[in-house]
Amino acid sequence: MTDYTLTLKKKDYSKYGLEGNPFPFSGVPDEHPSVYIGQDDVLEKINSVLSSTVLSAQSNHIIVTGSYGNGKSHTLKFIKTHLRDQFSERSQTPICVGYVSQPGENFIDIYTKFMYDLGYSFVKHLSHKYLGLVAFQMSKDGLIEEKVRKGQGWKEIEKGAVLLSDIVPTAIQKLNDGIKYVDYTRAFIALSYEENSVYSWEWLCGEGVEYSKRQELSLGKNINDTNSIRAFSALKYILKELGYASLVLLIDEFEYIESLPPMKKQKLLNSLRHIIDLNGEGLSLIIACAPEVWQNIVAEYHAFSERIGKEANLKPLDQEKIRMLLISYLNNKRRKRNNTFTPFTEESIECIFMHSQGNTRRVISLCSQALDFSVEFNKQYIDQDVLDSIISS
Repeated sequence: MTDYTLTLKKKDYSKYGLEGNPFPFSGVPDEHPSVYIGQDDVLEKINSVLSSTVLSAQSNHIIVTGSYGNGKSHTLKFIKTHLRDQFSERSQTPICVGYVSQPGENFIDIYTKFMYDLGYSFVKHLSHKYLGLVAFQMSKDGLIEEKVRKGQGWKEIEKGAVLLSDIVPTAIQKLNDGIKYVDYTRAFIALSYEENSVYSWEWLCGEGVEYSKRQELSLGKNINDTNSIRAFSALKYILKELGYASLVLLIDEFEYIESLPPMKKQKLLNSLRHIIDLNGEGLSLIIACAPEVWQNIVAEYHAFSERIGKEANLKPLDQEKIRMLLISYLNNKRRKRNNTFTPFTEESIECIFMHSQGNTRRVISLCSQALDFSVEFNKQYIDQDVLDSIISS
């Protein structure tokens, strides 16, 4: 048996004025990207779709196409990060946005991933907020004696000034009148009871909850693929009641559906078509897909593809955009930001462009390897010799 000892060796990037390697090692997009370069046309089209949904209240949808490595996942995660920062609950027009990494085989797969991306804390907060809103309305209508100011309903319940048991029956009736899905109503309201919160969350996410637990929560059936469409629409209704301007559903790696049997593929596309038809207001669907798969869908599934209003295509980067990309990434780790791409040289950028063909993932991967190589061999600059060594190794 050979002994093995892991030696942790920290690289020193300070000779380049850097605090670390700013380029992701594996070329996988950050969860919260801060850099977005060279795809202004794509961002403009997405902005147009989102803006029309918020301002006109009419639903609008877009497909983002691009070859592997040209930034589809990066684009969706960038949109998610910035929408959550700019249109949080504190903004005048809050937007709820959820990311689905892959569609899976059925709509319930999309729904479940969407719910988990929103997160337990966020959806529980929605439950608190809804009960607080009902408490405010009941106070205003004289149905309870306690005075509740707008936006302070849940705080009054938390400190015991308003009894939760006085609010819940009205909240259940009012919510179910809107969504007409009594199991969803009960599970959503039960999120606010600590003793039931976890099981309610599992049920709301489409996880199967055993019969005895469902009895405790007065729930009938679990959410299945068929009623997951109702569950999604119910959540959207709740968001609208709480003042959200729109709901944005981001679906990545849509080309996965090409691997499904024809019947499953048809069923999944029909489910998405139903979601679009049932939600004519306040919904934006942003789908990322390989262009060849999207062309097949356009050719064979008109009923779905014709409901997607726009297409934005991610293009390979040219040399100027590669320079801009390098500057943006380097500035993320620079002690002093500047507008140069040092330690990369002009000839190394030409080499990166030639070998990557402008593919964003390959550009980032080459830059990451070249920077580490230069640190290890104490190079003053990252020139063509460094790139040749990386590419030939």
